[in-house]
Formats: sequence, C-alpha cells, structure tokens
Amino acid sequence: MPEPTRKLAAIVFTDIVGFTKLTAEDQSQASSLLKTQRDLFQPLVAQFNGSWIKEMGDGLILTFDTVTDAVNCCIQLQATSKENDNLNLRIGIHQGEILIEENDIIGDDVNIAARIEPFSAPGGIAISNKVNDALVRETEFTTKYLGKPQLKGVGQEVKVYCITSHDLPETDLSQVTAKLEPEGFQWNVKNTIGIAASVIGLLFLVNFLFLRVGYADKDETPSIAILPFENKGAEADEFYAYGISSDLIADVTSAGLIRVAGLKDIEKLDYANMGYDELSNKLYVRYVAQGTLWKMDSVFQLSMEIFDTKESKVVYTKRWQTDWKDLATIKDGLSDNILETLEIKILQDPEKQIADSNPKAYAYYLEAKHRYDKREDTDDIEIARGLLNKAIEFDNSLLKAEILLGATYYNVGDYDKAMGIYNRALDQAEDLEDNNAIGDALVGIGLIHHYRGEHDQAFDYYKRVLIIVEELGDIARIGRTLINIGNLYQERGDDDEALDFYQRALIIDEELGNKNDVTLNNIAIIYAKRGDIDQALDYFNRSLAISEELNDNKGIATSYTNIGLVHNVKGEYDQAIDYLNRGITIGEELGDKYFIGNNLNNIGHIHIAKGEYGQAIEYQKRALQINEELGNKEGMANSLGGIANNYSKKGEYDQALDYLNRGLTICKEQGYKRKIVLFLNMIGDVYLLKSEYDQAADYYTSSLDIKEELGDEYKLDIIANFYRVNKRLGKEYDLQKIHKLIAEADKIDYGLNFSLYELLEDKSYLETAYTQLMKQVDGMEDSYKQVFLDYPIPRQIVEALQKVQS
Repeated sequence: MPEPTRKLAAIVFTDIVGFTKLTAEDQSQASSLLKTQRDLFQPLVAQFNGSWIKEMGDGLILTFDTVTDAVNCCIQLQATSKENDNLNLRIGIHQGEILIEENDIIGDDVNIAARIEPFSAPGGIAISNKVNDALVRETEFTTKYLGKPQLKGVGQEVKVYCITSHDLPETDLSQVTAKLEPEGFQWNVKNTIGIAASVIGLLFLVNFLFLRVGYADKDETPSIAILPFENKGAEADEFYAYGISSDLIADVTSAGLIRVAGLKDIEKLDYANMGYDELSNKLYVRYVAQGTLWKMDSVFQLSMEIFDTKESKVVYTKRWQTDWKDLATIKDGLSDNILETLEIKILQDPEKQIADSNPKAYAYYLEAKHRYDKREDTDDIEIARGLLNKAIEFDNSLLKAEILLGATYYNVGDYDKAMGIYNRALDQAEDLEDNNAIGDALVGIGLIHHYRGEHDQAFDYYKRVLIIVEELGDIARIGRTLINIGNLYQERGDDDEALDFYQRALIIDEELGNKNDVTLNNIAIIYAKRGDIDQALDYFNRSLAISEELNDNKGIATSYTNIGLVHNVKGEYDQAIDYLNRGITIGEELGDKYFIGNNLNNIGHIHIAKGEYGQAIEYQKRALQINEELGNKEGMANSLGGIANNYSKKGEYDQALDYLNRGLTICKEQGYKRKIVLFLNMIGDVYLLKSEYDQAADYYTSSLDIKEELGDEYKLDIIANFYRVNKRLGKEYDLQKIHKLIAEADKIDYGLNFSLYELLEDKSYLETAYTQLMKQVDGMEDSYKQVFLDYPIPRQIVEALQKVQS
C-alpha cells in the first residue's frame, strides 16, 4: 500500500439543492441527474487541472493545486448548471492541508471545506478566509463577509465569505441553516412554531417602529408636553379633541430639534388634576401646553396656553374660533404657534397635504384614530376601518387615513392586506411628493418584509426611509429608523453592525436629551446573543431602572419580560416565571392584551422546558383566547401550534391534529408559507407517532414541495422523520445526507437522538437520548418525574434501552 501523501490544496465541496425531494418523487430522474452532473462537470474539472476525488450521494469532492483554478472552475460549474433546471448547486471552497490516502482525502481542512458549503446561496459560491485572502489581490473578484461558522473541535480561526461578482447570488443568511458564531440564543421579535421535536420559540421584546424613550435634563433641548385638549362640547365630539391632540404631538415632534413627551406617557398620568410643575417633573419637560376645544354647530371654539416652568409664567395664550370647513387647518395653526413660541427652527412642514384635506374626510379620520387607539376588541377595529374607508372615499389624498388603515391590518398579522394598502399609499404619496407619507409607507412595507424574514427587501426599504427622514430633518424618526436597521442586523447575526446602528441612535437620543431605556434594552439583546448572559442581565436591569424612574409601566413590563427570559436561558425557571407574571400584572393594568398574550405563551414555553406539558397547554389556551379576541391571526396560529405540540408530547394525538388543522387553515388563508411548512411537518410527525406512515409521507412531501419553492434548506429533524417514514414504507433514503446534516447540527435533543436511533439503528444515539432525558428528569419535582416518563417519547426511550441491554 503506498504511503499517504500530504499537500496543500484548494478543496471544493458541492451539493445539489432539492435532491432529497427529487429522490423521494422520482428516483429514476434523480439517478439520471447524477449522470448528467458527472458528464457535464468532469471535463470542466479536468480543464482547470482539478482532481475528481469522489461523489458522495449528490455531492462532489474536488481538489485543485491553486485557489485561482478552483474558483474559476466553480464559476464555470455554476454557469453550466444553469442550463439544467434540476442542477442547482451550492459550492464551498477552502484551502488547506490534505492527506491523500487510497483515492480519498482526509484532514481537518477537508472537514472545514464541507462546513463552508452550506453558507453558499443556491447557484452561488461560499469561500473561507484563506480563499478570500487569495482573491483580494484579484480586481475582478468581489466578496462579502458572512461571519464565523460554528466549528466544534477546530483550532484555527475560520471566516466565511461569498463571491458576489461574476453574476453569482449573494448569500441570504436568513435562509442558511448552518450556524454562525457566537451561538448565544435566538432573540426573536415574534413567536415561531417549531416541529414536534422542538419547542415553540420564546418572544424577546425588541423595539421596532414606536420606541419608548425617557428624557434627561429638561433644559438641554427645547422640550414640551402637549396635553390632550379638553373637550368642552358633547361627549360624541371627544374624538375631535383626542385626534387633533394626537396628530399635533406627532407633527411638532417631527418639525425640528425639539423633544416632545409622548401621548402614551401623558395618558399614564392624572394630568387633568396635576399642576404645571408636577407635570414638568413627571414628563421631564420645560414647557407644558394645554387647551380646550368646543364644537358648536359648524364652528370650533379653541383656546391654548403654553407655560414655561423654568420662568414660572405663561409665555403664550390665545382664544379663537374656526369654521368646521377649515377643520384640517386647526392643527397646522396650533403647531406653528407652539414652534414659534419655543423659537424652534422648522425643518419641514408636516401639514402640507393635511391643510388641503376635505373636512368631512378629516373628521372621519380623527374619529377612526380615536376609536382605534382606544380599541378594546375586534369590533372597534372593524368600526375604525369603516371610518377610515369613508375618509378615503371622500378624499383619497388623505394619506394619513390610508397609512392608519394599513396599520390596522399589519398589527393583527394580515400582512398581505397591509402590504397592498401601504403600496397604494406609497404610489399616491410619490405622485403628491408628500415625503412624510412616503416615509410612513416605506416603514410599513419594510416592517412587513422584516417580519416575513425577507431581510434584503427590509434593508432596502429601511434605507430608503433613512434617506427620506434625513432630508426632512426629522431627528426622532431618524433615531427610530436606525433602531429598525440595527434590529435587522442583529437578527441576521451581524451583531457588530447592529451595535453600530444602536450607537448611532444613542447619539441622537443624547442630542435630544433622551434617557435611553430602549437602546439599553437592545444592547442587552446583543450581549444575550453573544452568550454573555450576566452582561445582558446587567443592561436589562439598567433599562428597568430608567423605566421605573420615568414611571413607564410599559417599559417596566418589557424589562420584566426580558429579564425573565434571561433567567429561563440560565435554567432558573421559577425566577423566570416570577418576572413574566410581574409583566402580565402590569399588562393587565394597562389593558395591553397583545403583551399579556405574548407573556402567557412565554410562560407556557417555560413549562415545556420543565416537561410540564399540561400546564403549558393551560397558558397557551389563555393566549389563544386573547389572540382570538384581538383577531390576531398570526398569534392564533402560533398558539394553536404550541397547544398541538404539547398534546402530541402527551400522546393525545387526535387533540393535536385538531389544533394543527385549525392552525394550518389560518396559515393558508393568510399566506404564511413558512408556517404552512411547519404545520405540515408537525402533522406528519403526529401521523408518524400514530404509525400511519402513508399519511405522514403525504404531509412531509407537501411540506418539501413548499420548502423547495421557497428555496429553504432542509433541517435534520425534518429529514430524519421523513426518512423514518420512508424506511417503514420500504422506500429509499439518502444516508449520506443524514450524516452530513448530523455533522452540521449544533444541537440534538433527546427526541431527535431517538429519531436517529430509530432510523440508523445506532445504539449510541439511543444512549445519548437516554442520558439527555434523565438529565432533564433530574431537574424536575419528584412528584412530576414519573408523569413525564410515562409520556410516549420518554417511555419509548427507556423501553428501547432496556431492550438492547437485556
């Protein structure tokens, strides 16, 4: 036998996207595709002086003496593969030392190359830092840094890039299943449903569009609290006073370098019975404006005064009346008076379009805004929508009404409907050259893309917003947009970029004199993702201290929730539940049903971690009821999936299927494609547990079809269960694919290890599953241990181990 040869080489791994699904559907076509790949690619590899080491299922291992030959060959492979619809490749390249032994190659660098390939976009090429270092000297190549992949047991530092020149697609990290360092824990802005072997994702509260801010010294920047106008007329006219006050606060806030107390902060106080100095101290402002409004037939009688608490005197007072037909101009005059009195340089005129609005349309808009902001149930939402549609019918250029209508759908997860409205508003705003409305519409569209996980589109819209608000000089909105972009970066795992945007937002807050509990909260999230839990807890507690100082109950509740979730990550479940319950108590005081529903789900997830599925179901059913009351379709789907997951774990499969089918129906109605995939997989898992393999196969195949359409990669738990079904039905499955996914997995729980044992019949997976199971049992209360062990999966693991040991 010849001695092994050691050499430096460029190592290439390739993989055909969607091959597993193709094999399940048509084994003959899949086999033909492998022959086509061989016939097309072998001459190209030879042309670039490469070595065809071996084929691993649908994947190839190639080596080249130089990086240049490897990269140029791979570019040609991708160009050639475009001629065949099914030959859609991911390619990874690394340079390192290999050991050539019996027509095969081994070594750490070979394993690294294999771990680079999953970071390629379909049709693209991912490369390591060693390859990138060789390309930076070549002007024809451009690359993009993606991050540091998680590589266990590897001593060298590895970074991964993708090639973006030569018409190659850029990697979308949201579509990559392989993990980047640091691992940390997932910090989500919404709940997502996992398959039966997983836990439903916890909600961590990240601030998006509307931010909580407190204030520093009230003399550093011009600052004012505009109290809601007192309605002196009929109770039915209350909406005029509320709506005008609300819009006035928003417009003065956006006009220049001025800090304005938020309406929600004001409404937390008994402001009608408080003096100016007390209001000043509570709201951290120097000036306080208050007024009255009285609608008498077709005339509005108004008054307003502005009090300077530093000089202890009224600096502005005026009484006047306005005809009803000039309703839309009232706020314009109020805004000008306030800004002139405080000597604020007006950087933009927020009333350019409103002043020309039809008064009847504007009245409907004000009434809708009042109804929606004070909503208690879905009836209020429907009434508000009806009023907004009337406003738009009378004046389709009243874009505030269009934007608010979109928000009523966005806030309940009806993203398709909201997207249509926002796009319509954007087109009109561009025609009218209304930059304020353009910015609002772009934010709405960007947030929808963000929540859908369409990160590239979200970036595009957020950056367009940033350009608009910078042109307007709207400093407050610039800060909010920077936070949104920072949140997007931190979700994609680019914590350094996220931190940069948060720090830019912090500079703006300092310029405005804001005490920044929000940015502290988001910086805490970065530390949490990096796995620095103690540091995260410190920042959350600092954020909490500011919220308490400001009597900001919503901020306090948010901090309690995040602190609770950090305790959950640390395995301190009782403390976690205590903090979450504190958050719920405040949420009940505020009447914030969305917040209550989210925290009920969170407590349910903690009971899942404790193995207490019955208690988890109780909390998730309470969350479901709230989401149903609110008409929150996405929240309903999440709760239904969570409840079903727990029934499945308890072995109550008919109950599980009932909730899953209800959730699937909602997802199909709303077009939640990735959630449809998850529900189909969960239904397949239940039928697998019921030993109804044909039905399980149907649901798994349906989910794979949609995953293929979306371009999503397969995950180990899904493929393992799908292959278990194929094994039971006597169908073929790709063992090499499973072993590759196992190598890429960063965490395998006891349920998945048991699935792998059932599939591969390797006793080591069963032993690991048993060890993990008993470790979880050790942390339970004694009275609950046997209950948990009698659930189907734990019982099967224990019985299987006893059987192999006997």
